[in-house]
Amino acid sequence: MEPTPYAGQMTTTAHPDGDDVSAGPAPQMDRATYVVDAVARLHRATHQIGNLRLQQWNMSLSSYTALRIMANRPDLSLAQLSRRCFVRPQTMTRIVTQLEGRGFVERHPRPENERALSLRPTEKGLSALAEMDEEVNKINSTITQVLDDDQIAQLDTMLRQCARLVETEIKETTQSKSI
Repeated sequence: MEPTPYAGQMTTTAHPDGDDVSAGPAPQMDRATYVVDAVARLHRATHQIGNLRLQQWNMSLSSYTALRIMANRPDLSLAQLSRRCFVRPQTMTRIVTQLEGRGFVERHPRPENERALSLRPTEKGLSALAEMDEEVNKINSTITQVLDDDQIAQLDTMLRQCARLVETEIKETTQSKSI
């Protein structure tokens, strides 16, 4: 028996490069698979447009995100920042080293542990971040242009709930494998 097509299926609209960007699920996909596919596609597209919009600052969306998190939560350790950005510590070390080299980030000793360092954006980093925010906000506007205010709030709530569930599963899976 064929899976039931996704109830929210949209009509097909051809993209200039020939890709059907609003096509519903492929016949062999069930709802859950289609949601994972749609989220992954949005993630890839968001990173691609983010990287394009941030080119003038020679920044990637990943670097911007790390700098934004540091601005909102100064004095995180490298390990804390890598967990918040969902990247390996080695990747975060590379990102922070690049940001530090550009004068956007400083490392400071943590008072509770001499060996640990805190990360904090510099004034130069905060200034660049303010400029980049405008470009990143354009991405948000693009994503939400098909939604009204209530739908935006609902989508935000649902996506954050889904993220928390997946993050919990990651933590539980990681803990069970280390036992």
